[in-house]
Amino acid sequence: MNRMHLRLPSWPSLVQRYGMSCHSTLGRVAIVLLWMATVVSSARGELVTLYSGSGLPSAEPWLVYGFDSITGASQTSVAGGVRLVTDEAARAGYSNYTVIPTTALKNPAFPTLHRANGFELSFSLALTAESHTSSDRAGFSVILLGSDAKGIELGFWQNEIWAQNAGFIHGESIAFNTVPTLEYKLRIVNDNYTLSQGASQLLTGNLRLYGNSQPYSLSNYIFLGDNTTSAQASALIGAINLESNLASVPEPGTFILLGTASLAIRGLRSFRRGQS
Repeated sequence: MNRMHLRLPSWPSLVQRYGMSCHSTLGRVAIVLLWMATVVSSARGELVTLYSGSGLPSAEPWLVYGFDSITGASQTSVAGGVRLVTDEAARAGYSNYTVIPTTALKNPAFPTLHRANGFELSFSLALTAESHTSSDRAGFSVILLGSDAKGIELGFWQNEIWAQNAGFIHGESIAFNTVPTLEYKLRIVNDNYTLSQGASQLLTGNLRLYGNSQPYSLSNYIFLGDNTTSAQASALIGAINLESNLASVPEPGTFILLGTASLAIRGLRSFRRGQS
Protein backbone atom coordinates (compact mmCIF):
# COMPACT_ATOMS: atom_id res chain seq x y z
CA MET A 1 0.00 0.00 0.00
CA ASN A 2 1.32 3.41 -0.95
CA ARG A 3 0.96 5.71 2.00
CA MET A 4 1.21 9.45 1.89
CA HIS A 5 4.73 10.80 2.28
CA LEU A 6 5.37 14.50 2.70
CA ARG A 7 9.02 15.46 2.48
CA LEU A 8 9.43 19.20 2.27
CA PRO A 9 12.37 20.55 0.27
CA SER A 10 14.62 22.89 2.17
CA TRP A 11 15.07 26.48 1.03
CA PRO A 12 18.88 26.15 0.51
CA SER A 13 18.42 22.95 -1.53
CA LEU A 14 16.11 24.74 -3.97
CA VAL A 15 18.54 27.62 -4.30
CA GLN A 16 21.41 25.23 -4.95
CA ARG A 17 19.40 22.99 -7.32
CA TYR A 18 18.18 25.75 -9.59
CA GLY A 19 21.09 28.15 -9.24
CA MET A 20 18.85 30.97 -8.04
CA SER A 21 19.75 33.95 -5.96
CA CYS A 22 17.44 34.77 -3.09
CA HIS A 23 18.88 38.29 -2.92
CA SER A 24 16.83 39.56 -5.88
CA THR A 25 13.07 40.07 -5.79
CA LEU A 26 12.49 37.85 -8.83
CA GLY A 27 14.69 35.16 -7.32
CA ARG A 28 12.73 35.16 -4.06
CA VAL A 29 9.39 34.97 -5.93
CA ALA A 30 10.60 32.04 -8.02
CA ILE A 31 11.82 30.14 -4.97
CA VAL A 32 8.54 30.69 -3.10
CA LEU A 33 6.45 29.50 -6.06
CA LEU A 34 8.61 26.43 -6.57
CA TRP A 35 8.57 25.55 -2.87
CA MET A 36 4.76 25.84 -2.72
CA ALA A 37 4.30 23.71 -5.83
CA THR A 38 6.70 21.05 -4.54
CA VAL A 39 4.98 20.87 -1.14
CA VAL A 40 1.52 20.44 -2.64
CA SER A 41 2.59 17.94 -5.28
CA SER A 42 4.38 15.84 -2.64
CA ALA A 43 1.04 14.88 -1.07
CA ARG A 44 -0.40 11.64 -2.41
CA GLY A 45 -3.50 9.61 -1.68
CA GLU A 46 -3.34 6.04 -0.45
CA LEU A 47 -3.87 3.57 -3.30
CA VAL A 48 -4.55 -0.12 -2.68
CA THR A 49 -5.02 -2.74 -5.38
CA LEU A 50 -7.70 -4.94 -3.83
CA TYR A 51 -7.72 -7.28 -6.84
CA SER A 52 -5.24 -7.30 -9.70
CA GLY A 53 -7.69 -8.78 -12.21
CA SER A 54 -5.80 -12.08 -12.48
CA GLY A 55 -6.70 -15.31 -10.71
CA LEU A 56 -9.16 -15.34 -7.81
CA PRO A 57 -9.57 -12.26 -5.58
CA SER A 58 -9.34 -14.34 -2.39
CA ALA A 59 -5.80 -15.40 -3.36
CA GLU A 60 -4.69 -11.80 -2.85
CA PRO A 61 -4.30 -10.05 0.53
CA TRP A 62 -7.45 -7.92 0.73
CA LEU A 63 -10.68 -9.70 -0.24
CA VAL A 64 -12.50 -12.89 0.76
CA TYR A 65 -15.04 -14.90 -1.20
CA GLY A 66 -18.26 -15.58 0.68
CA PHE A 67 -21.25 -17.71 -0.32
CA ASP A 68 -24.26 -19.30 1.35
CA SER A 69 -24.98 -22.11 -1.12
CA ILE A 70 -22.64 -24.85 -2.28
CA THR A 71 -24.43 -25.46 -5.58
CA GLY A 72 -25.99 -22.09 -6.39
CA ALA A 73 -22.86 -19.97 -6.80
CA SER A 74 -19.48 -20.28 -8.47
CA GLN A 75 -16.33 -18.30 -9.13
CA THR A 76 -14.02 -19.02 -12.04
CA SER A 77 -10.75 -17.39 -13.01
CA VAL A 78 -11.00 -16.24 -16.63
CA ALA A 79 -9.14 -13.89 -18.94
CA GLY A 80 -9.68 -10.37 -17.66
CA GLY A 81 -10.71 -11.28 -14.13
CA VAL A 82 -13.08 -13.59 -12.31
CA ARG A 83 -16.49 -14.86 -13.42
CA LEU A 84 -19.03 -14.79 -10.57
CA VAL A 85 -22.27 -16.69 -11.20
CA THR A 86 -25.22 -16.97 -8.84
CA ASP A 87 -28.72 -18.37 -9.06
CA GLU A 88 -31.76 -16.85 -7.42
CA ALA A 89 -31.40 -18.84 -4.21
CA ALA A 90 -27.71 -18.18 -3.70
CA ARG A 91 -25.80 -15.21 -2.41
CA ALA A 92 -22.09 -14.80 -3.10
CA GLY A 93 -19.49 -12.12 -3.55
CA TYR A 94 -16.30 -10.45 -2.40
CA SER A 95 -15.74 -8.44 0.75
CA ASN A 96 -12.88 -7.12 2.83
CA TYR A 97 -14.35 -8.80 5.94
CA THR A 98 -14.25 -12.41 7.11
CA VAL A 99 -17.16 -13.85 9.13
CA ILE A 100 -15.58 -17.04 10.50
CA PRO A 101 -14.66 -17.41 13.32
CA THR A 102 -15.56 -13.76 13.94
CA THR A 103 -16.37 -10.76 11.80
CA ALA A 104 -13.10 -8.95 11.17
CA LEU A 105 -11.09 -7.34 8.40
CA LYS A 106 -9.22 -9.91 6.32
CA ASN A 107 -6.24 -7.57 6.31
CA PRO A 108 -5.82 -5.34 9.39
CA ALA A 109 -3.85 -2.89 7.25
CA PHE A 110 -6.99 -1.98 5.32
CA PRO A 111 -7.16 1.85 5.17
CA THR A 112 -9.58 3.87 7.24
CA LEU A 113 -12.18 5.47 4.97
CA HIS A 114 -12.79 8.98 6.31
CA ARG A 115 -15.61 10.66 4.42
CA ALA A 116 -14.19 14.12 5.09
CA ASN A 117 -10.97 13.12 3.33
CA GLY A 118 -12.79 11.31 0.53
CA PHE A 119 -12.24 7.86 -0.97
CA GLU A 120 -12.90 6.12 -4.29
CA LEU A 121 -13.53 2.52 -5.31
CA SER A 122 -12.77 1.72 -8.95
CA PHE A 123 -13.69 -1.58 -10.56
CA SER A 124 -14.08 -3.28 -13.92
CA LEU A 125 -17.42 -5.00 -14.56
CA ALA A 126 -19.31 -6.74 -17.35
CA LEU A 127 -22.79 -7.90 -16.36
CA THR A 128 -23.40 -10.61 -18.96
CA ALA A 129 -26.63 -11.88 -17.38
CA GLU A 130 -29.00 -10.64 -14.65
CA SER A 131 -32.58 -11.20 -13.57
CA HIS A 132 -34.63 -10.23 -10.52
CA THR A 133 -38.07 -10.94 -9.09
CA SER A 134 -38.29 -7.60 -7.26
CA SER A 135 -37.71 -4.06 -8.50
CA ASP A 136 -35.91 -3.44 -5.21
CA ARG A 137 -33.26 -6.13 -5.73
CA ALA A 138 -30.35 -6.67 -8.12
CA GLY A 139 -28.27 -9.67 -9.10
CA PHE A 140 -25.10 -7.63 -8.69
CA SER A 141 -24.52 -4.93 -6.09
CA VAL A 142 -21.65 -2.78 -4.87
CA ILE A 143 -21.55 -1.56 -1.25
CA LEU A 144 -19.11 1.07 -0.03
CA LEU A 145 -19.26 2.26 3.59
CA GLY A 146 -17.01 4.74 5.39
CA SER A 147 -15.48 4.56 8.84
CA ASP A 148 -18.81 5.54 10.41
CA ALA A 149 -20.77 2.93 8.37
CA LYS A 150 -22.35 5.68 6.28
CA GLY A 151 -22.21 5.05 2.56
CA ILE A 152 -24.09 3.72 -0.45
CA GLU A 153 -25.27 0.47 -2.04
CA LEU A 154 -25.73 0.45 -5.82
CA GLY A 155 -27.71 -2.19 -7.70
CA PHE A 156 -26.72 -3.20 -11.24
CA TRP A 157 -29.16 -4.50 -13.84
CA GLN A 158 -28.20 -4.98 -17.47
CA ASN A 159 -30.05 -1.81 -18.46
CA GLU A 160 -29.99 0.26 -15.28
CA ILE A 161 -27.90 1.27 -12.27
CA TRP A 162 -29.69 2.44 -9.16
CA ALA A 163 -29.13 3.38 -5.53
CA GLN A 164 -30.55 1.39 -2.65
CA ASN A 165 -32.48 3.61 -0.26
CA ALA A 166 -32.63 3.14 3.48
CA GLY A 167 -35.38 0.57 3.96
CA PHE A 168 -33.89 -1.26 0.96
CA ILE A 169 -36.13 0.10 -1.74
CA HIS A 170 -35.27 1.36 -5.21
CA GLY A 171 -33.81 4.89 -5.16
CA GLU A 172 -32.36 7.21 -7.80
CA SER A 173 -31.36 5.48 -11.02
CA ILE A 174 -30.04 5.87 -14.55
CA ALA A 175 -30.71 3.82 -17.68
CA PHE A 176 -27.34 2.40 -18.67
CA ASN A 177 -25.97 -0.61 -20.57
CA THR A 178 -23.86 -2.63 -18.11
CA VAL A 179 -23.33 -5.63 -20.41
CA PRO A 180 -19.93 -4.64 -21.91
CA THR A 181 -16.77 -4.54 -19.83
CA LEU A 182 -16.48 -1.03 -18.41
CA GLU A 183 -14.47 0.76 -15.74
CA TYR A 184 -16.51 2.39 -12.98
CA LYS A 185 -15.49 4.77 -10.19
CA LEU A 186 -17.55 5.16 -7.03
CA ARG A 187 -16.41 8.19 -5.03
CA ILE A 188 -17.54 9.30 -1.58
CA VAL A 189 -16.74 12.74 -0.19
CA ASN A 190 -18.42 14.12 2.93
CA ASP A 191 -22.15 13.28 2.63
CA ASN A 192 -22.34 12.54 -1.08
CA TYR A 193 -21.46 9.79 -3.53
CA THR A 194 -20.76 9.92 -7.26
CA LEU A 195 -20.64 7.03 -9.71
CA SER A 196 -18.73 7.69 -12.92
CA GLN A 197 -17.86 5.73 -16.03
CA GLY A 198 -15.03 7.25 -17.98
CA ALA A 199 -15.69 10.99 -18.22
CA SER A 200 -19.44 10.55 -17.64
CA GLN A 201 -21.09 11.05 -14.25
CA LEU A 202 -23.82 8.45 -14.00
CA LEU A 203 -25.31 8.86 -10.53
CA THR A 204 -24.90 11.17 -7.57
CA GLY A 205 -26.77 11.66 -4.33
CA ASN A 206 -26.74 11.62 -0.56
CA LEU A 207 -25.21 8.82 1.47
CA ARG A 208 -27.34 6.45 3.52
CA LEU A 209 -27.27 4.83 6.94
CA TYR A 210 -28.77 1.39 6.38
CA GLY A 211 -29.23 0.26 9.98
CA ASN A 212 -27.61 -1.66 12.79
CA SER A 213 -27.52 -5.12 11.21
CA GLN A 214 -24.41 -6.55 9.60
CA PRO A 215 -22.86 -5.93 7.20
CA TYR A 216 -24.39 -2.45 7.07
CA SER A 217 -23.16 -1.58 10.56
CA LEU A 218 -19.54 -2.37 9.67
CA SER A 219 -17.01 0.39 9.18
CA ASN A 220 -14.72 0.63 6.14
CA TYR A 221 -16.79 -2.04 4.39
CA ILE A 222 -16.68 -3.10 0.74
CA PHE A 223 -18.75 -5.69 -1.11
CA LEU A 224 -19.13 -6.65 -4.77
CA GLY A 225 -21.50 -9.45 -5.73
CA ASP A 226 -24.98 -10.88 -5.24
CA ASN A 227 -26.37 -10.26 -1.75
CA THR A 228 -30.02 -11.23 -2.28
CA THR A 229 -32.13 -14.35 -2.79
CA SER A 230 -34.46 -12.43 -5.11
CA ALA A 231 -32.07 -12.06 -8.06
CA GLN A 232 -29.28 -13.78 -9.97
CA ALA A 233 -26.43 -12.77 -12.24
CA SER A 234 -23.34 -13.67 -14.19
CA ALA A 235 -20.68 -11.01 -13.81
CA LEU A 236 -17.12 -10.65 -15.05
CA ILE A 237 -15.20 -8.67 -12.44
CA GLY A 238 -11.83 -7.21 -13.34
CA ALA A 239 -9.32 -5.16 -11.36
CA ILE A 240 -10.53 -3.48 -8.16
CA ASN A 241 -8.70 -0.51 -6.65
CA LEU A 242 -9.31 1.67 -3.63
CA GLU A 243 -7.92 5.15 -3.19
CA SER A 244 -8.39 6.87 0.15
CA ASN A 245 -7.26 10.21 1.52
CA LEU A 246 -8.34 11.99 -1.66
CA ALA A 247 -8.02 15.37 0.05
CA SER A 248 -4.24 14.99 -0.18
CA VAL A 249 -4.20 14.44 -3.96
CA PRO A 250 -3.01 17.56 -5.84
CA GLU A 251 -5.66 19.56 -7.66
CA PRO A 252 -5.05 20.70 -11.26
CA GLY A 253 -4.11 24.12 -9.89
CA THR A 254 -0.98 22.54 -8.45
CA PHE A 255 0.38 21.93 -11.90
CA ILE A 256 -0.46 25.51 -12.91
CA LEU A 257 1.49 26.66 -9.87
CA LEU A 258 4.42 24.44 -10.84
CA GLY A 259 4.33 25.85 -14.38
CA THR A 260 4.30 29.39 -13.01
CA ALA A 261 7.36 28.60 -10.91
CA SER A 262 9.15 27.19 -13.95
CA LEU A 263 8.37 30.31 -15.95
CA ALA A 264 9.68 32.48 -13.12
CA ILE A 265 12.91 30.48 -13.04
CA ARG A 266 13.36 30.83 -16.80
CA GLY A 267 12.71 34.54 -16.56
CA LEU A 268 15.27 34.88 -13.79
CA ARG A 269 17.91 33.01 -15.78
CA SER A 270 17.21 35.10 -18.90
CA PHE A 271 17.40 38.26 -16.83
CA ARG A 272 20.78 37.20 -15.37
CA ARG A 273 22.16 36.34 -18.83
CA GLY A 274 21.07 39.76 -20.08
CA GLN A 275 22.99 41.41 -17.26
CA SER A 276 26.20 39.48 -17.87
